[in-house]
Amino acid sequence: MAAPSVAVIGGGIIGCATAAELAKRGCRVTLLERASPGAEASSAAAGLLAPRGPSPEPGPFHRLAIESWRLYPRVASELRELTGVDVEHMTAGTIYPLGSPLEIETARLQRTWPLAGEFGIEVVEGSDLRALEPALSKDVSAAMLVRGDHWVNNQRLVTAYAAAAAMRGVTVRAGAEVSRILIESGRARGVLVDGEAIHADVVLLAAGAWSRTLADSVGLRLPVAPVRGQMLAVSNSPPLITRAIHGEDIYVVPRPSGEILIGATVEHAGFVRAVTPDGLGSLIGAAVGLVPEIGRRPVTRSWCGFRPWVPDGQPVPGLFAATAHYRNGILMAPITAALLTRCIVDGDTPASITPFLPARFLS
Repeated sequence: MAAPSVAVIGGGIIGCATAAELAKRGCRVTLLERASPGAEASSAAAGLLAPRGPSPEPGPFHRLAIESWRLYPRVASELRELTGVDVEHMTAGTIYPLGSPLEIETARLQRTWPLAGEFGIEVVEGSDLRALEPALSKDVSAAMLVRGDHWVNNQRLVTAYAAAAAMRGVTVRAGAEVSRILIESGRARGVLVDGEAIHADVVLLAAGAWSRTLADSVGLRLPVAPVRGQMLAVSNSPPLITRAIHGEDIYVVPRPSGEILIGATVEHAGFVRAVTPDGLGSLIGAAVGLVPEIGRRPVTRSWCGFRPWVPDGQPVPGLFAATAHYRNGILMAPITAALLTRCIVDGDTPASITPFLPARFLS
């Protein structure tokens, strides 16, 4: 049977990754992005790949997250070989400061979890911690080091996926805003873009925080809403830190480009595109609490993005929809692309995504 034609709405990390994977399987794919690929939340993140969950036995979401995390070394290598783009897959690990004896004991217990060896979990204290990251605040005397918590350059990642899609024959249309999903005989059969009908066997809705309006127009209930995240970057020249550091409500991530990324606020502010003194002030204060020298480094840039969020905090991959990955879009891109391709090309809905299908909102 011939592979289907697919119209993908949304050129973020999920749309680009899935378009590339579908084309690899022989689908004729048109990728429609209202701005430019990766212009929204995909470029506004820090690229953290941290799949570890809160309990010894991972639940449905974290099982998928771990599977996606395991794919990243191969994904990074394949994208570099195909497109020449290095996505800067950094593997130095992440430090989680521990502030109380209870937190230290809890971290030690995590070393006994079934996947602790694969994640590389350690508890580091005193001079050993200082040797790892000398710039850490002296108030931080113990930390959990998770060597398996990696990160990528998310802007480069979405660029690489978009390039891979194009090189595999995907028609990438930037500046193409979809106004309507076309329905014929009860099935999605294409989209309407600036008055032009683009026909397809399958329509994949991957428009992030903007997915709800198009879903509503065809009677699909996807209660996706935007959550604004503000971030900033400071200079990391000369190098101040070499590992990501993740506090309670803050993370700082060093980039090979010579910056430290600091994020991120969590604000239910609608689509108000603004970077605010309150938002940046809270981030800077928390970052300086972890690494005091950050307060003396020049700010190089600041920005915000809109994460797609749903009330139950779970993503919504499905036969025709892939959205609401919230703060996990970069981490979940490889596995989402692989599973959606199975759904679309093979007509097979893997059991692993059943808890995240849109039908769960019908009640």
